[in-house]
Amino acid sequence: MTPEFPRTIGRYDRLYDGLAVLALLVMTLVALLTWQDYGITWDENYHLDYGEHILAFYGSGFEDQTAVTFRIDYLYGGGFDLSGALFRRLAKPLDRNDAIHLLGTLVGVAGLWGTWRLGRVLGGPRAGLLAALFLGATSVYWGHMANNPKDLPFAVGYVWGMGFLLQAIRTFPRVPRSLAIKLAIAIGLAMSVRIGGMLLVCYLGAAIGVWVLYHGWLRRDAEATYRYGRRLALTGIGVVAGAWVVMLVWWPWALYDPIKRPLAAVRRMSQFMDHHRKMPFAGELVSNFDVDWRYMPHYFGLKMPEFVIVLFVVGTVVGVGLLLHRARRVRCFTDNLVLGTLLFSLWFPWLYAVHKESVLYDGLRHFLFEVPVMVAATAWLANAIIDRVVRRFGTPGAVGAGAVVAVLCADQYATMARLHPHEYVYFNRFIGGVKGAVGQYDTDYYAETYGDAAALLARELWKEHPDEYLNSMYRVAGCGGKQRIMRRLPPNFEYRKGKKGEYDFWLGYTRQNCHLRHSDSPVVATLTRDDAVLNVVRDVRRRITRKTKPSRAKPSKPAPRTPTRTPSSPSGASATAGAADDDATEPKPSMARPGNDAADADDAAPADDAAAVDDEAGPADDASADDPEPAEDSP
Repeated sequence: MTPEFPRTIGRYDRLYDGLAVLALLVMTLVALLTWQDYGITWDENYHLDYGEHILAFYGSGFEDQTAVTFRIDYLYGGGFDLSGALFRRLAKPLDRNDAIHLLGTLVGVAGLWGTWRLGRVLGGPRAGLLAALFLGATSVYWGHMANNPKDLPFAVGYVWGMGFLLQAIRTFPRVPRSLAIKLAIAIGLAMSVRIGGMLLVCYLGAAIGVWVLYHGWLRRDAEATYRYGRRLALTGIGVVAGAWVVMLVWWPWALYDPIKRPLAAVRRMSQFMDHHRKMPFAGELVSNFDVDWRYMPHYFGLKMPEFVIVLFVVGTVVGVGLLLHRARRVRCFTDNLVLGTLLFSLWFPWLYAVHKESVLYDGLRHFLFEVPVMVAATAWLANAIIDRVVRRFGTPGAVGAGAVVAVLCADQYATMARLHPHEYVYFNRFIGGVKGAVGQYDTDYYAETYGDAAALLARELWKEHPDEYLNSMYRVAGCGGKQRIMRRLPPNFEYRKGKKGEYDFWLGYTRQNCHLRHSDSPVVATLTRDDAVLNVVRDVRRRITRKTKPSRAKPSKPAPRTPTRTPSSPSGASATAGAADDDATEPKPSMARPGNDAADADDAAPADDAAAVDDEAGPADDASADDPEPAEDSP
């Protein structure tokens, strides 16, 4: 069960490679046919603007300095953002959101191919095939491809960098120049999106150090150790220098101090305190400043496919066991170094975040870069298990193993088809799917469902009132802001800001209970996936009439009879009791846990959304009327 780069061509290697290429081509086709289905997310427009500012920076001969001070985005490289600005000029018929969605989809497809390559480096062609199939069946990756302009491109650069890095380790101490150049480009592109790509530099340096120390100890020859160390050090310096140059090309702010500023960005992003919010976690409402070590295990354990989680846990135990078992075997050192680097890359980022008490939110989005590597690692273990089964049971074992893989992947593909185009809200069966996660964890934190919810409203109005629909103007509002809501609505809809009464329909996603706003108005459309509520549309022109049971008024006790008093009137007593009952049955606001029944004024509207308002006020936008996004996110 050792992860080995294939040294000889196996009997079925070409078949596995052919099947992998075929599967990847099918996935590419599906992605290109569906990329327009995805909604606009909170982060998109700021990244679009940042890309234009970087382009203006270069186009003006460095005179336009907006990119150097733009919001908090200047702390990020513009690898994807500047590419998007250039790509939009090639895709002129498309508007800027469609263009960036198409580019994001193409980058995401590149990540599928990179995961196949990493799996192949780890375990050969069959492991590569499994890695491609497994990542294609991972909703949290697929759902971010079109409309995540930061975390997804970083994950793609990271997985390609890991593939080249592990391949380079197998060639120590003489790394081919072409491989070193590829590694430098991959690391540079990863860092040009998020400075967290510097992790790859650390892995490279650690691998070189371990290799040199081990061989120095093994040979007991100082001169040989020096020669090896010098060769590898020069290779490492060349790779890092090349990666740094690639990164700086896309990052105007870092150009003014190429060493100190990227390192300052690392420190800043390790303790990112610019974005505070409350969020549901494990059924409680917690601050993103107060998350503990459980955060990532919860989200990875609940948002990755079940079989991936099982294989990952088993694979970690097996991997550590292999390292201990083969520690003294000289011939296994390279394989041990590859496996050790892989395990370290999977666990170190999370442990470092726990140690630094990093601010985390939006599910596992900030750790999306770990997903392709994690999937490739599980593919390595699955390949090793299949290899054992085939050796013992022959052809029947191979057929059975193939059937199991097919069933596992088909199950996930079916789930993705049901969730489409909101695959990123996926939760696995360990929590009861998306339905079990609503109110317990963040689901649609990116406001991606508003486009679909608005389109659903238009269909419902046409279906129920076709004559009125053709002759009416409808006013809509919601927490998602104008652009996300209006994107798929026909011309007889308009977005209105202001107080309640100035708009006809309210659209609310489940984040911070926006869907519970205007709870006294009837629901006219509900966007669901797998029985989970994702977005609710309410007709605020009407109010729900709550029927109350008629009260049975008890006659008051007659006053003591005296010559000067008469018996009290039953009708008067009934009127008093009825008034008391009317007061008792008046609807009162209810208290409930986040995401389910009701919330208090602090939780009812998203605090980080500029559209957060109380029931008597319409959604107010920020300086950008179309895009009331929350503040920029941490890396």
